[in-house]
Amino acid sequence: MQEVEFYCKKCRKSMKMAYTLIGDKDAPAMNGISIRCHTHKCTRVVTLKNFTEEKIVLRAGSTGRCYL
Repeated sequence: MQEVEFYCKKCRKSMKMAYTLIGDKDAPAMNGISIRCHTHKCTRVVTLKNFTEEKIVLRAGSTGRCYL
């Protein structure tokens, strides 16, 4: 897995954003970034705080999709 794509946990649609893994599991990843679901029906906004690459990989599993 080289890249993790982000999906909305509520509506299950793509957030049109991906994170390329660098290999350092303890490295902070996208701290303070706000991601908004782009569909007109879902108004969900997620702010990533204290996320490391390891947390993203664990949420993504083997599919490469991370539901936030």
